[in-house]
Formats: sequence, structure tokens, C-alpha cells
Amino acid sequence: MAKKSSTSTISGSKSDSLNDVKLDRQVGLLGATSLVVGGVIGMGIYALISAVGAHAGNAMWLAFTIALTISVIGVIPIVQIASALPRAGAGYIYASRLLHPLMGLITSWWVIFAVANTLTFVSMGMAGYIAPYLPGSIPTMALTLLFPILFYFLYFLGLRIAILIQVILVALLIVALLVYGFMGTINVGLKFSTELPQGIGGLIMAAILCYTAFFGFQVITEMGEEIKNAKRNIPLSLAIGGIAILIIYIIVGTVFISSVDYSFEAIKEMKAPLMDTGRLFLSPFWVLMLSFGALAAGLTSFNGGAIAIPRELFSQARDEIIPSIIGRIHKRSGSPMIAMGVLFSMVIIMTLFNWDIDFYGAITAVGILLMTTVLSISALMLPKKYPEYYKNAYFTIPKVLLWIIVALSIISSLGFVALVMVEAKSIGFMYIGVTALAIIYYFIRVPMLKKRGVDLVEKMKKMPGFDEE
Repeated sequence: MAKKSSTSTISGSKSDSLNDVKLDRQVGLLGATSLVVGGVIGMGIYALISAVGAHAGNAMWLAFTIALTISVIGVIPIVQIASALPRAGAGYIYASRLLHPLMGLITSWWVIFAVANTLTFVSMGMAGYIAPYLPGSIPTMALTLLFPILFYFLYFLGLRIAILIQVILVALLIVALLVYGFMGTINVGLKFSTELPQGIGGLIMAAILCYTAFFGFQVITEMGEEIKNAKRNIPLSLAIGGIAILIIYIIVGTVFISSVDYSFEAIKEMKAPLMDTGRLFLSPFWVLMLSFGALAAGLTSFNGGAIAIPRELFSQARDEIIPSIIGRIHKRSGSPMIAMGVLFSMVIIMTLFNWDIDFYGAITAVGILLMTTVLSISALMLPKKYPEYYKNAYFTIPKVLLWIIVALSIISSLGFVALVMVEAKSIGFMYIGVTALAIIYYFIRVPMLKKRGVDLVEKMKKMPGFDEE
């Protein structure tokens, strides 16, 4: 439960009360790792694996490796900041303090919009898997809309319950996928290849989709003020989770593509690719467990994003760049429930567009890549603006190496964004719209704050939140 730095309980009713909010550190290394693994694997491997296989064929392993490499390069600078300054709402806090308040607002809304689309395609994926098992003919759209509503009420039970559920579901997910990978390797073997059935363009598209399936590493940095021993456990959870995820993705993906005859259209149209191929070498019990794994994957992915991203809104509200009421902490749950309501409302709106899952995934990828670019640049400012924090960080990158990694991160991230724009220009217009709205709002909000005696420039000179006691 969140509380003030004094002994009183936070109510969040006053405009300046969020400055005193001290979030409880309820998440240990196991919980943090489960957020990483569940958030990254999620529905990606279930919902996107057929599209990745169609584009890359037996070179799926290469697409996964490229995507993970890009993801890791982009995450390292963010981890550098998080291991020095673990705070809630990484996108907003790091960009606003290390670059400019406006850049913080823009970056924050990029990631909020991106994750709203992530939760949308995860909800659609879960609804697609569940619908055939339900009596009657419940519309998939109705099921998709039901998930954000159910999760919203779940979070009233508190963060500890949500993290416990995450740990259990991640365990079920890992067991199901490992059994699929192990039995598939024994029965159909693993076919690794560098042949590209759809050419280099197919590999690039597969890598973009894989990058979407790797989204989630950044999520853990959003919760810096709620993780025990955050300076150590954030990098450790990312390292442990990253190794586990790559192994699972490559084995499961290679078993899947080795189990089918290659046909672009046939593979891409598969609705339940792991269950369909699992029936070739798994007993009915383990096929059922794989189905439960699909549900667990969706739930963990949704849970991870839904827990972390409202901290962006909480962080904005703490600076009053958005109304402070949005960041109000609910006494019982210890979470910013109004902020969660804003995020879930966006999910419901995005769901109503009813786009293709791949399209939602591409929207997500662009937003995360843009955020990664900005926070990579922000990492370069850390040693200058907060030298003591940088010096005392658990994970410290030498300045020369940091510059090299940041350069690679920017080049790879913006390169991927450009590739997506070539395929789907409409996504570029969406982010131009989000950026324009954030800029317009900023130049309206700042004068309003000045009239109320709130100096945003002075606020930006201070690092909000609390270090671990």
C-alpha cells in the first residue's frame, strides 16, 4: 500500500499530496523476473508465431535472435538509468529530468499508447483462444472487451495478489512451453536454416513481429519504487528473464516450423498454431495444458503491462503535468486505480477499431522503439546531471561504451521504425497525432500551472520519489 513519507496514510485528495507518496516495495526478485518473463512471452509466442513462421520459415531462429539483440541493445541504456535511479514511470521521469519536461510528456504518451495497443491484441488473442471452448456463440469482440473490465476489478485486491497470480501463471506457462519444446524436439527434430522463403523483406517483417513478441523488458523499469533492492533486482531480473525467454522462443518456434510443411498462406492463417502442431506429438492432457498455457500467456502479458504502465500516469500526476487526481493512490490496493481506468479505457477504444493483430503489434513496436530512442539519449546525460547516482549504480557502463551502445540503440531503433513506416504509413500518422496532442496540451497546461503558482521548471530540478531505506 502506498503511504506518505510520514506515518499518515495517503489519501491523494490534495493537489500536492502525491509529492509525499511513498510506494511500498512489494516486488522481490522472483516477482520481478515473473513480470519480465510473463510480460515478454505473453500472447506473443501464441498469437504471432504463425505470422513469424510464415515470413521467416526455418530461419525463425534468426528472426528471434535479431529481435532479441535489438531489444537488449535498446534496454541496456534504460537499465543503466534504472539501476541508478529506480523510479515509477520510467518513460516520463527519465526523459523529463534528463532531457526536457516536454520530451518526458511526449515519451510517456508514446509508451502509454503503445501498451494500450499491446493489451488490445493480447485481449483479442485470449478471446480467440477461449471462444471455442465456451457454450453458445459469444461474440469474440464481447470477450475481448471483457478482459480489461475484469482486470480492472482484480487490481482492487492489491499488488501483492496480482504479483502472486503472475508467478503462478508464469510457472504454468513455462512448463507447458518446455514440454512442447522437449517432446517436439524428440519427435520432429529441430530444423535450423538461413534460407529465406520470403526473401530479406520477409526476414525483416518477421524480426519486427518478433520484436513485438520481445516487448516487456522495459516494463520492469516502470516500477522502480515498488521493487525490493531495485538497483540490483532490475538488472538481475532482466538478465535471468532474457536468457530464459530466448531459449524458450528459439526451441518452441523451431519445433513449430519444423512440424509443418511450408506454405505462407496456410501457416499465417493458423489460429492456434501451437495446439494444432502439438497434437502431432503430445498426449491430449498436454495439449490441454498447452491451451491453459495460452490463457496463462495472455493473462501474464496483460497483467504485466496493466500493472506497470499506469505508473507513467502516476508519475505525470506527481508533477501535476496532468491533474493530480489521476495519480491518486487507492488505499486498499496501493495502486493508481484512476490511472488504470484511463489506460483500460484506451484499450476498449482501440479494441473497437478491430484491426488485425499484426497491425496492433506493429503499433506497439513503433511506440516502444521511439521510447527506447529517447531514453537511450537520456542515459548519456545521467553521469553529468546525477553523477552521484551514476557512481553508486549497481550496474554501471563506462562512458565510452555507453556512447557506443546508445548509438547502436538509436540506429537500430529508428531503423526498425523506418521499416515499419514503409509497410504501414498510417502508424506514423498515429504517432504524429499523439505527439501533436502532447505538445498542444503541454503549452496549454504550463501557463495554467504558472497561474496556480506551480513552477514546472523548478519541479524538474528535483527527482521525485524515494530511494530505498
